[in-house]
Amino acid sequence: MNTRFWLLVLGVLLSYLLVFGAWTWPLASQLSSAFPAFADQDGYMQLWNVWHFREAVLSGQNPFFSNWLLYPDGASLWLHTYIPVAGMVNVFIGNEMLALNLTLAAEYALSGLGAWLLARRWVRQPVLAWLAGLYFAFSPYKMVRLPYHFDLVLTATVPFYILAFLRAFWFEPGRFWPQVRSWKAVAACFVLGVITLFSDYYVLFALLYFSLAYALWFWLALGNINWRKPRPWLILAVALIVTHIAIRLIRLAGVPDNSGFWWGGDLVGYFLPADNSRWLNFAWARQLYNDPKVFNMPGSVENVMFLGYAVPLVVVLASFWPGRAASRRHHDLQGRPLAWVLLFFVLLTLPALRVLGHVNFNLPNGLLHFIPFFNNIRCPTRWVLLVTLLLPIVGFSALEAAWDHAARPVARGLLSAALLAVVLFEFWPVPPPLDSSRRLPAAFQAVAKLPGEALFTLPVGLVDGYRQVGKTELRNFLYQPYYRKKIPSAYISRVAAEQFAQFEADTVMHTLVVLQELPAESDTVVVAPSATAAARFRRRYQPSGVLVSPAWRNGPAHRYLRQVFPDFREQSFPDGYVLLAPAGSVR
Repeated sequence: MNTRFWLLVLGVLLSYLLVFGAWTWPLASQLSSAFPAFADQDGYMQLWNVWHFREAVLSGQNPFFSNWLLYPDGASLWLHTYIPVAGMVNVFIGNEMLALNLTLAAEYALSGLGAWLLARRWVRQPVLAWLAGLYFAFSPYKMVRLPYHFDLVLTATVPFYILAFLRAFWFEPGRFWPQVRSWKAVAACFVLGVITLFSDYYVLFALLYFSLAYALWFWLALGNINWRKPRPWLILAVALIVTHIAIRLIRLAGVPDNSGFWWGGDLVGYFLPADNSRWLNFAWARQLYNDPKVFNMPGSVENVMFLGYAVPLVVVLASFWPGRAASRRHHDLQGRPLAWVLLFFVLLTLPALRVLGHVNFNLPNGLLHFIPFFNNIRCPTRWVLLVTLLLPIVGFSALEAAWDHAARPVARGLLSAALLAVVLFEFWPVPPPLDSSRRLPAAFQAVAKLPGEALFTLPVGLVDGYRQVGKTELRNFLYQPYYRKKIPSAYISRVAAEQFAQFEADTVMHTLVVLQELPAESDTVVVAPSATAAARFRRRYQPSGVLVSPAWRNGPAHRYLRQVFPDFREQSFPDGYVLLAPAGSVR
């Protein structure tokens, strides 16, 4: 590869960085002081992840365990959506917001670059190849999740893994083990897999499922099936009917599916613009998006699978264009399985064929949701990530085959530019909301001055991906790097059942969890805890202070805490916070 090629690569990378800057502006002007986040949402927790990783590494602690949350016991972070990739960047930078923003910008730009490189294998038109990179890197699936789930947008390894996979192995129909073409490429697959493991396990499973689907094409000799004869269609129909009935029987037997069907995609989601769309957030789209008759979780980002209208339409027209020659991808033995792999991931998003909330048919891939371990991947709509990578590659290759003898080069260029303009119009989002933990409220500034290492907060709670006890306010984690006190509340992806039991075992904690559910204006008579229970509670948590959020001020739980800490003085703040702390420690 010559210098000209690497200059081209650099230019393409910079072009995707410019798109990221434009679509997230004014983030680029505040890289070290703000980050994409909705108030009190998951983004706060993931910024905490970036801070905690560096905190643990520099203090010589295990970064995959923490007692900054769920104090004093702490919890493992191995199964947490921890994004250690960004944490490792922060080890060298020392600013969690800057580290996170740089990681996000790099991930979006490298995602586009990798998809562009992959598309260039089978798509010759430069504009279409660049559009394939944009389509994957900046899809509505990713842009709508930017202020919520940073882990799910760390997708840069995906196209590079596929490129390495295709260089590493050569498959032949009917043969199980592939030939190794390059051990260096095999090593690259492994390294990219490890990087992905430290990014997000959904993205890691995307790589594994791609490898499996690609191999299935050869293992089952799918390319040799003659679909012009009735027998393959008959076998397919029987298989679909049998698996549909089998899944119904399995569900009737009470076998848990880990909510995979509940979170399953709706076919309308592919055509429903995301609510962050700048130009396509129509009233009818908002109505459908928030309709509980259509989606089990109305208004959730997990329902977003929008592919735009132009690219799917072009793909359909090109694929069925009369007299179209075989595409460049189809002529490549390594590219031929991609259409099947694309269909495979479309099916994964729909464990049951669901249209406008009505489940019409169970699909065979739904069986995955009854298999332990695999059913931890319980948000099927997230597989649209691979659809956005493969659809333009398969479709644009077919488009080029269709227009080879029907359009002149100038017309091809104009059509490509028009398609790019339409996709930019369809995908362009409103900028994500920005927040900053540097805007530390006065109450948290007072907490930072307290002696001791722990803080008790009201409300208090423990939450993971399956269960919730009490209530957790994520803003406490947002500010924790600055007030630097350990807290008993936690929001961790996976928490052991024993830790939930331990959390509620203390009688004072259990009473607080119950009382904080009552309205602040409730006149419930609060019975003081026994001296023994209060002393045991104070020994366990040893708080330097108690911070009461505005909505719980003077409520039953607040009044109960006054009896647990009768020696603490109160300080009220203009924004409604109340801080209880030993006399002389609050200034």
